[in-house]
Amino acid sequence: MANESESGLLTAPAEEGNQEQATQWFSKENAEVVKRTGWKTPDDAIKGYRGLEKDFSGRVKMPTPESSAEEIRAFYQRTGCPENPEGYEVKVSENMPAFLRDEEIEGDMKKIAYEMGVSKQGFETIVSKFYERQAERLQQSLSQGEAQLKQELGDKYKTELAIGQRFAANCSNEFRQLIEQTGLGNNPIFIKEFIGLGKKTMNDSLIKGSSGGNTEPEYVPQFINSPQQYSTGEDEESKKAREWFTRVKNYKY
Repeated sequence: MANESESGLLTAPAEEGNQEQATQWFSKENAEVVKRTGWKTPDDAIKGYRGLEKDFSGRVKMPTPESSAEEIRAFYQRTGCPENPEGYEVKVSENMPAFLRDEEIEGDMKKIAYEMGVSKQGFETIVSKFYERQAERLQQSLSQGEAQLKQELGDKYKTELAIGQRFAANCSNEFRQLIEQTGLGNNPIFIKEFIGLGKKTMNDSLIKGSSGGNTEPEYVPQFINSPQQYSTGEDEESKKAREWFTRVKNYKY
């Protein structure tokens, strides 16, 4: 009889599947997650959660409409915005004409960028590219204007241009600065107008020539709006141009 009782339901060894059921620590709806992550015990799950918590603690929290000004500013600084507008820097190429820069506008742009939370790298890249594009447009304007004038004036190109440049050189510093900044100094229509004005203010002998006078106008550099183009050349033209810009326009080489 003892043997029969030992083989009863209550005294029989528990089946393996019954042991899993008795020790299962997760619900059915979480079974897929447990299987996918490979967690074997509750301790594994806790370690996984702590890892996620650590990862998310280093992430930047996006501000919401309810965020305070301090929270928004903290977010901006985490994404690269400097502590104040003066933290932005403007870096331009050494070959860029100095008159293209406007530090007053740069200051205004820095304030706007700071208020909008623009990163330091983003601001500096935008401004640098803007100035590069301005310099490219200036050079393109100069090349196009030169080509058009050469076609229209033909053999008289150098002589006629020198007359217009001489007239411009006698204008006020403010006016010369204006035509440089606006690019009008490279506009064929504007240049031809200066040539006409220059002829009206010159002696006939200087324009047409006479048996006893000098028929060549006073030297003026070909690229009157680009003194930097003559900064390194050792040819005669570059030397004369540097002397002219230093003497007439007080340009510092």
